[in-house]
Amino acid sequence: MYSIQKIFGVMFLLACLILPQTVSAEKKDYKDSYYNFRGVRSVVLLDVSSNIDFRRYGNIFVQKLRNGYYDNARQLKCETITEEEARRMAGSSDPRNFDRVADLYIQCDIKDWSNDYYIVPERTTWEQKKMYRTVRDRNGNKYEESYYVTVPVTHPPYRVDVSKIAVEFEVYDTHTGKMVFGRSDVRDREDKEAQDGMYGRICHSFFQDLAKLIK
Repeated sequence: MYSIQKIFGVMFLLACLILPQTVSAEKKDYKDSYYNFRGVRSVVLLDVSSNIDFRRYGNIFVQKLRNGYYDNARQLKCETITEEEARRMAGSSDPRNFDRVADLYIQCDIKDWSNDYYIVPERTTWEQKKMYRTVRDRNGNKYEESYYVTVPVTHPPYRVDVSKIAVEFEVYDTHTGKMVFGRSDVRDREDKEAQDGMYGRICHSFFQDLAKLIK
């Protein structure tokens, strides 16, 4: 039993070293319980906004960022209109005038898209090591047998990269200007430059839950 526990301990340690681990994920929602989401027929998707200069990643990256937002919005069971289309249809760039073309408009603001790291210090674990020795049987014949000893194993310090992202969504009624739904989604992941996948999952989760309200 003791050796089995050691084996599982080593396997768990290796999994921690190899597989990226989620450090934290936090979602905070606001919902206007009096708003009739079932009456929504059309939604304007405002362009993704951020104080972060994503141009340093290149135009292809920026376009993928926008597409991830728009593609996930297809989950909504209603008409979706881009900001450019809404401006043309309403003859105005002010979302407060979009009541002429849609029931809601959605803002998506990326608050954080950064990388961090921490150092796991040097540590010692006790592990089973297989050894061999030569012995004689009752007739004096030599043979080799195996046995196990518990030995200390020192693991050197290593670096763990952490990807951070924070995205806020706000949904406004175009007729009253009131926010009727909102979400703040903050996530950390033990992985290097993993924000792309995290952003896609954040958008998917938001539009999936909003679609459930609108139906």
